[in-house]
Amino acid sequence: MNEDNDTPKRPGNLRDEAAEWFAIMRGPDADARREEFEAWLARGALHRTAYNKIAETFSIGKGLKEDAPDDAGSAAPSPASQKPGILKMAGLALCLVGAAAVLYLGVVSPGTLKQDGPKIANGGTAGGNSSQLQSKLGEIREVQLPDGSRVTLDTDSLVLTKFDRDLRDVRLVRGRARFNVEKDNRPFVVAAGNGTITALGTSFDVGLARDERVTVQLFEGSVDVRVRRDLSAAETPVRLAPGQQLIFRAEKAAAPIQVTNAPVTDRRWPEGVREYDGVRLGDVVGEANRYATGPILVAAADVSDRKVSGTYRLRDVERLAENLADMLRLALIRGNNQLLLVKTCPSPRKENCTPPS
Repeated sequence: MNEDNDTPKRPGNLRDEAAEWFAIMRGPDADARREEFEAWLARGALHRTAYNKIAETFSIGKGLKEDAPDDAGSAAPSPASQKPGILKMAGLALCLVGAAAVLYLGVVSPGTLKQDGPKIANGGTAGGNSSQLQSKLGEIREVQLPDGSRVTLDTDSLVLTKFDRDLRDVRLVRGRARFNVEKDNRPFVVAAGNGTITALGTSFDVGLARDERVTVQLFEGSVDVRVRRDLSAAETPVRLAPGQQLIFRAEKAAAPIQVTNAPVTDRRWPEGVREYDGVRLGDVVGEANRYATGPILVAAADVSDRKVSGTYRLRDVERLAENLADMLRLALIRGNNQLLLVKTCPSPRKENCTPPS
Protein backbone atom coordinates (compact mmCIF):
# COMPACT_ATOMS: atom_id res chain seq x y z
CA MET A 1 0.00 0.00 0.00
CA ASN A 2 1.24 3.44 -0.86
CA GLU A 3 1.02 5.37 2.41
CA ASP A 4 1.85 8.72 0.83
CA ASN A 5 -1.32 8.56 -1.28
CA ASP A 6 -3.60 7.36 1.47
CA THR A 7 -7.18 8.65 1.30
CA PRO A 8 -9.79 9.04 4.02
CA LYS A 9 -11.13 5.53 4.54
CA ARG A 10 -14.00 5.93 6.99
CA PRO A 11 -16.94 7.16 4.90
CA GLY A 12 -19.30 6.52 7.80
CA ASN A 13 -17.56 8.98 10.10
CA LEU A 14 -17.52 12.52 8.75
CA ARG A 15 -15.53 13.85 11.69
CA ASP A 16 -12.66 11.47 10.94
CA GLU A 17 -12.84 12.16 7.20
CA ALA A 18 -12.79 15.91 7.80
CA ALA A 19 -9.77 15.61 10.10
CA GLU A 20 -7.85 13.58 7.52
CA TRP A 21 -8.71 16.00 4.73
CA PHE A 22 -7.68 18.96 6.88
CA ALA A 23 -4.32 17.29 7.50
CA ILE A 24 -3.87 16.47 3.81
CA MET A 25 -4.67 20.03 2.72
CA ARG A 26 -2.00 21.37 5.07
CA GLY A 27 0.59 18.90 3.84
CA PRO A 28 2.88 18.51 0.82
CA ASP A 29 0.21 16.76 -1.27
CA ALA A 30 -2.31 19.61 -1.03
CA ASP A 31 -2.07 20.63 -4.68
CA ALA A 32 -2.22 17.06 -5.98
CA ARG A 33 -5.25 16.23 -3.85
CA ARG A 34 -7.11 19.53 -4.29
CA GLU A 35 -9.65 18.31 -6.86
CA GLU A 36 -10.41 15.21 -4.79
CA PHE A 37 -10.87 17.36 -1.69
CA GLU A 38 -13.18 19.79 -3.51
CA ALA A 39 -15.36 16.86 -4.59
CA TRP A 40 -15.59 15.63 -0.99
CA LEU A 41 -16.43 19.10 0.30
CA ALA A 42 -19.13 19.60 -2.34
CA ARG A 43 -21.05 16.50 -1.26
CA GLY A 44 -23.21 18.49 1.10
CA ALA A 45 -23.74 20.69 4.13
CA LEU A 46 -22.77 17.96 6.61
CA HIS A 47 -19.34 17.62 5.01
CA ARG A 48 -18.74 21.37 5.11
CA THR A 49 -19.93 21.58 8.72
CA ALA A 50 -17.59 18.76 9.75
CA TYR A 51 -14.66 20.46 8.03
CA ASN A 52 -15.51 23.79 9.69
CA LYS A 53 -15.48 22.17 13.13
CA ILE A 54 -12.07 20.60 12.47
CA ALA A 55 -10.67 23.94 11.22
CA GLU A 56 -11.98 25.66 14.35
CA THR A 57 -10.53 22.93 16.58
CA PHE A 58 -7.14 23.29 14.89
CA SER A 59 -7.09 27.07 15.37
CA ILE A 60 -7.84 26.60 19.08
CA GLY A 61 -5.12 23.98 19.48
CA LYS A 62 -2.65 26.14 17.59
CA GLY A 63 -3.30 29.01 19.97
CA LEU A 64 -2.78 26.79 23.00
CA LYS A 65 0.46 25.44 21.55
CA GLU A 66 1.79 28.94 20.93
CA ASP A 67 1.06 29.83 24.57
CA ALA A 68 2.86 26.77 25.94
CA PRO A 69 6.63 26.74 26.69
CA ASP A 70 8.80 24.98 24.14
CA ASP A 71 10.57 22.39 26.28
CA ALA A 72 11.54 20.20 23.38
CA GLY A 73 13.03 22.82 21.11
CA SER A 74 16.56 21.42 21.31
CA ALA A 75 15.65 17.74 21.21
CA ALA A 76 17.00 15.70 18.34
CA PRO A 77 14.35 14.70 15.80
CA SER A 78 13.23 11.10 15.87
CA PRO A 79 13.56 8.97 12.75
CA ALA A 80 9.79 9.00 12.34
CA SER A 81 9.69 12.80 12.42
CA GLN A 82 12.13 12.93 9.54
CA LYS A 83 9.81 10.99 7.24
CA PRO A 84 7.79 13.26 4.96
CA GLY A 85 4.12 12.99 4.15
CA ILE A 86 1.72 10.59 5.71
CA LEU A 87 3.24 10.09 9.19
CA LYS A 88 3.12 13.78 10.02
CA MET A 89 -0.34 14.17 8.50
CA ALA A 90 -1.64 11.10 10.31
CA GLY A 91 -0.46 12.51 13.62
CA LEU A 92 -2.21 15.80 12.93
CA ALA A 93 -5.38 13.99 11.90
CA LEU A 94 -5.39 11.86 15.07
CA CYS A 95 -4.91 14.94 17.25
CA LEU A 96 -7.73 16.73 15.46
CA VAL A 97 -10.06 13.75 15.81
CA GLY A 98 -9.36 13.60 19.52
CA ALA A 99 -9.88 17.31 20.03
CA ALA A 100 -13.01 17.29 17.90
CA ALA A 101 -14.37 14.39 19.94
CA VAL A 102 -14.27 16.59 23.03
CA LEU A 103 -16.22 19.25 21.14
CA TYR A 104 -18.80 16.75 19.84
CA LEU A 105 -19.29 15.17 23.27
CA GLY A 106 -20.21 18.55 24.68
CA VAL A 107 -17.40 18.87 27.23
CA VAL A 108 -16.83 22.31 25.71
CA SER A 109 -19.56 23.88 23.61
CA PRO A 110 -18.83 25.46 20.20
CA GLY A 111 -20.11 28.78 21.51
CA THR A 112 -17.64 28.69 24.40
CA LEU A 113 -14.80 27.91 22.02
CA LYS A 114 -15.66 30.86 19.82
CA GLN A 115 -15.86 33.28 22.71
CA ASP A 116 -12.93 32.21 24.89
CA GLY A 117 -10.36 30.53 22.66
CA PRO A 118 -8.31 31.64 19.68
CA LYS A 119 -10.81 32.08 16.87
CA ILE A 120 -8.64 32.54 13.79
CA ALA A 121 -5.96 30.66 11.95
CA ASN A 122 -4.02 32.96 9.68
CA GLY A 123 -4.19 32.05 6.01
CA GLY A 124 -1.19 29.81 5.64
CA THR A 125 0.15 28.11 2.58
CA ALA A 126 -0.95 24.50 2.41
CA GLY A 127 1.15 23.77 -0.64
CA GLY A 128 2.21 25.93 -3.58
CA ASN A 129 -0.27 28.81 -3.84
CA SER A 130 -3.00 27.11 -1.80
CA SER A 131 -4.21 28.79 1.37
CA GLN A 132 -6.97 28.86 3.95
CA LEU A 133 -8.21 32.31 4.94
CA GLN A 134 -10.37 32.82 8.02
CA SER A 135 -11.92 35.73 9.87
CA LYS A 136 -12.80 35.50 13.53
CA LEU A 137 -16.13 36.35 15.11
CA GLY A 138 -16.76 40.09 14.84
CA GLU A 139 -13.85 40.66 12.45
CA ILE A 140 -13.92 42.03 8.90
CA ARG A 141 -10.62 41.17 7.25
CA GLU A 142 -9.09 42.11 3.89
CA VAL A 143 -6.47 39.89 2.25
CA GLN A 144 -4.48 40.44 -0.94
CA LEU A 145 -4.24 37.33 -3.11
CA PRO A 146 -1.13 36.31 -5.10
CA ASP A 147 -2.47 37.87 -8.33
CA GLY A 148 -3.14 41.24 -6.67
CA SER A 149 -6.87 40.62 -6.27
CA ARG A 150 -8.37 41.44 -2.88
CA VAL A 151 -10.86 39.46 -0.82
CA THR A 152 -12.68 40.92 2.17
CA LEU A 153 -13.98 38.34 4.63
CA ASP A 154 -17.06 39.14 6.68
CA THR A 155 -17.35 37.94 10.28
CA ASP A 156 -16.67 34.23 10.94
CA SER A 157 -15.91 33.34 7.31
CA LEU A 158 -13.68 30.71 5.71
CA VAL A 159 -12.26 30.82 2.18
CA LEU A 160 -9.96 28.32 0.44
CA THR A 161 -7.78 29.43 -2.49
CA LYS A 162 -5.59 27.68 -5.01
CA PHE A 163 -3.79 29.55 -7.77
CA ASP A 164 -1.79 27.85 -10.51
CA ARG A 165 -0.67 28.81 -14.00
CA ASP A 166 -4.06 27.93 -15.53
CA LEU A 167 -6.70 28.87 -12.95
CA ARG A 168 -7.45 31.06 -9.95
CA ASP A 169 -9.65 28.77 -7.89
CA VAL A 170 -11.51 29.90 -4.74
CA ARG A 171 -14.11 28.22 -2.53
CA LEU A 172 -16.31 29.96 0.03
CA VAL A 173 -16.85 27.39 2.77
CA ARG A 174 -18.55 29.62 5.31
CA GLY A 175 -19.78 33.21 5.67
CA ARG A 176 -19.49 36.01 3.13
CA ALA A 177 -16.73 37.58 1.08
CA ARG A 178 -16.27 40.47 -1.33
CA PHE A 179 -13.96 39.88 -4.27
CA ASN A 180 -12.20 42.69 -6.14
CA VAL A 181 -10.60 40.83 -9.00
CA GLU A 182 -7.55 41.90 -10.99
CA LYS A 183 -7.55 41.19 -14.71
CA ASP A 184 -5.53 38.13 -15.64
CA ASN A 185 -5.43 35.56 -18.43
CA ARG A 186 -6.44 32.90 -15.90
CA PRO A 187 -10.13 32.55 -15.02
CA PHE A 188 -11.09 33.58 -11.48
CA VAL A 189 -13.68 31.06 -10.26
CA VAL A 190 -15.43 31.11 -6.89
CA ALA A 191 -17.29 27.97 -5.78
CA ALA A 192 -20.07 28.14 -3.18
CA GLY A 193 -22.50 25.35 -2.44
CA ASN A 194 -23.22 23.62 -5.75
CA GLY A 195 -22.58 26.69 -7.88
CA THR A 196 -19.63 28.55 -9.37
CA ILE A 197 -19.11 32.23 -10.14
CA THR A 198 -16.64 33.09 -12.90
CA ALA A 199 -15.41 36.69 -12.88
CA LEU A 200 -13.57 38.92 -15.33
CA GLY A 201 -11.97 41.99 -13.74
CA THR A 202 -14.88 42.66 -11.44
CA SER A 203 -16.23 43.36 -7.94
CA PHE A 204 -18.86 41.13 -6.35
CA ASP A 205 -20.10 39.54 -3.12
CA VAL A 206 -20.75 35.87 -2.44
CA GLY A 207 -22.54 34.82 0.73
CA LEU A 208 -23.26 31.33 2.07
CA ALA A 209 -25.96 31.48 4.76
CA ARG A 210 -26.52 28.95 7.54
CA ASP A 211 -29.56 27.61 5.67
CA GLU A 212 -27.26 26.84 2.69
CA ARG A 213 -28.62 29.74 0.63
CA VAL A 214 -26.03 31.26 -1.71
CA THR A 215 -26.32 34.94 -2.67
CA VAL A 216 -24.27 36.53 -5.46
CA GLN A 217 -24.31 40.33 -5.85
CA LEU A 218 -22.45 42.13 -8.64
CA PHE A 219 -21.15 45.70 -8.34
CA GLU A 220 -18.77 46.10 -11.31
CA GLY A 221 -17.90 44.15 -14.45
CA SER A 222 -19.66 40.86 -15.15
CA VAL A 223 -19.87 37.35 -13.74
CA ASP A 224 -21.23 34.05 -15.02
CA VAL A 225 -23.05 31.97 -12.40
CA ARG A 226 -23.45 28.23 -12.96
CA VAL A 227 -25.62 26.10 -10.69
CA ARG A 228 -25.37 22.32 -10.82
CA ARG A 229 -28.87 20.86 -10.51
CA ASP A 230 -27.73 17.23 -10.62
CA LEU A 231 -24.72 15.25 -11.74
CA SER A 232 -26.05 14.68 -15.27
CA ALA A 233 -27.50 18.10 -16.04
CA ALA A 234 -25.54 20.61 -18.07
CA GLU A 235 -24.58 23.77 -16.27
CA THR A 236 -26.17 26.75 -18.00
CA PRO A 237 -24.48 30.02 -17.04
CA VAL A 238 -26.46 33.05 -15.94
CA ARG A 239 -24.69 36.35 -16.59
CA LEU A 240 -25.17 39.15 -14.09
CA ALA A 241 -24.90 42.85 -14.82
CA PRO A 242 -23.85 45.46 -12.23
CA GLY A 243 -26.57 46.02 -9.65
CA GLN A 244 -28.05 42.54 -10.03
CA GLN A 245 -28.12 39.58 -7.67
CA LEU A 246 -28.87 35.88 -7.89
CA ILE A 247 -29.88 33.57 -5.03
CA PHE A 248 -29.88 29.77 -5.07
CA ARG A 249 -29.90 26.94 -2.56
CA ALA A 250 -26.59 25.22 -2.03
CA GLU A 251 -28.21 21.78 -1.80
CA LYS A 252 -31.40 22.14 -3.83
CA ALA A 253 -31.36 23.95 -7.15
CA ALA A 254 -34.69 22.65 -8.45
CA ALA A 255 -36.42 26.03 -8.15
CA PRO A 256 -36.08 28.41 -11.10
CA ILE A 257 -33.11 30.71 -10.78
CA GLN A 258 -34.17 34.34 -10.85
CA VAL A 259 -32.06 37.46 -11.31
CA THR A 260 -33.25 40.46 -9.29
CA ASN A 261 -32.00 43.92 -8.40
CA ALA A 262 -29.49 43.82 -5.56
CA PRO A 263 -30.37 45.91 -2.49
CA VAL A 264 -28.16 48.96 -2.10
CA THR A 265 -28.49 49.00 1.69
CA ASP A 266 -25.84 46.34 2.31
CA ARG A 267 -23.04 47.46 0.00
CA ARG A 268 -20.94 49.07 2.73
CA TRP A 269 -20.59 46.00 4.94
CA PRO A 270 -16.78 45.86 4.41
CA GLU A 271 -16.72 49.18 6.32
CA GLY A 272 -18.88 47.68 9.07
CA VAL A 273 -21.79 49.90 8.00
CA ARG A 274 -25.37 48.82 7.25
CA GLU A 275 -28.32 50.88 6.02
CA TYR A 276 -31.93 50.01 6.90
CA ASP A 277 -35.23 51.31 5.58
CA GLY A 278 -38.28 50.09 7.50
CA VAL A 279 -36.70 46.80 8.63
CA ARG A 280 -37.95 44.82 11.64
CA LEU A 281 -35.97 45.39 14.84
CA GLY A 282 -35.65 41.62 15.22
CA ASP A 283 -33.98 41.35 11.81
CA VAL A 284 -31.56 44.19 12.60
CA VAL A 285 -30.64 42.58 15.91
CA GLY A 286 -30.19 39.19 14.26
CA GLU A 287 -27.74 40.64 11.76
CA ALA A 288 -25.83 42.56 14.42
CA ASN A 289 -25.49 39.44 16.57
CA ARG A 290 -23.41 37.84 13.82
CA TYR A 291 -20.63 40.16 14.98
CA ALA A 292 -21.27 39.92 18.73
CA THR A 293 -19.85 37.77 21.50
CA GLY A 294 -22.46 39.27 23.84
CA PRO A 295 -25.75 39.37 21.91
CA ILE A 296 -28.59 41.87 21.80
CA LEU A 297 -31.91 40.34 22.88
CA VAL A 298 -35.45 41.65 22.39
CA ALA A 299 -37.92 41.00 25.19
CA ALA A 300 -41.22 40.68 23.30
CA ALA A 301 -42.52 39.87 19.83
CA ASP A 302 -44.33 43.19 19.45
CA VAL A 303 -41.10 45.01 20.26
CA SER A 304 -39.23 42.86 17.75
CA ASP A 305 -41.71 43.89 15.04
CA ARG A 306 -41.01 47.61 15.39
CA LYS A 307 -39.49 49.17 12.26
CA VAL A 308 -35.95 50.51 12.05
CA SER A 309 -34.51 53.00 9.54
CA GLY A 310 -31.10 54.60 9.40
CA THR A 311 -27.40 53.82 8.99
CA TYR A 312 -25.62 51.89 11.74
CA ARG A 313 -22.24 50.36 12.56
CA LEU A 314 -23.10 46.77 13.44
CA ARG A 315 -19.73 45.82 14.95
CA ASP A 316 -20.13 48.24 17.88
CA VAL A 317 -22.95 46.21 19.39
CA GLU A 318 -23.34 48.18 22.63
CA ARG A 319 -23.56 51.51 20.84
CA LEU A 320 -26.00 50.01 18.35
CA ALA A 321 -28.23 48.81 21.20
CA GLU A 322 -28.12 52.29 22.76
CA ASN A 323 -29.07 53.93 19.45
CA LEU A 324 -31.92 51.50 18.84
CA ALA A 325 -33.26 51.99 22.35
CA ASP A 326 -33.11 55.76 21.94
CA MET A 327 -34.79 55.76 18.53
CA LEU A 328 -37.58 53.34 19.50
CA ARG A 329 -38.01 54.68 23.05
CA LEU A 330 -37.08 51.39 24.69
CA ALA A 331 -35.31 50.57 27.93
CA LEU A 332 -31.90 48.87 27.79
CA ILE A 333 -30.80 46.33 30.40
CA ARG A 334 -27.11 45.37 30.59
CA GLY A 335 -25.88 42.19 32.24
CA ASN A 336 -24.71 38.58 31.85
CA ASN A 337 -22.72 39.49 28.73
CA GLN A 338 -25.86 40.51 26.87
CA LEU A 339 -28.00 43.56 26.10
CA LEU A 340 -31.77 43.33 26.52
CA LEU A 341 -34.23 45.72 24.83
CA VAL A 342 -37.51 46.02 26.78
CA LYS A 343 -40.44 48.44 26.88
CA THR A 344 -39.76 49.71 30.40
CA CYS A 345 -37.35 49.03 33.26
CA PRO A 346 -38.61 46.56 35.88
CA SER A 347 -39.81 48.02 39.17
CA PRO A 348 -37.94 48.81 41.30
CA ARG A 349 -35.48 49.99 38.65
CA LYS A 350 -31.93 48.71 38.95
CA GLU A 351 -28.76 50.54 37.98
CA ASN A 352 -28.15 48.26 35.00
CA CYS A 353 -31.35 49.44 33.28
CA THR A 354 -31.44 52.65 31.24
CA PRO A 355 -35.07 53.84 30.95
CA PRO A 356 -36.62 55.04 27.69
CA SER A 357 -35.58 58.56 26.71
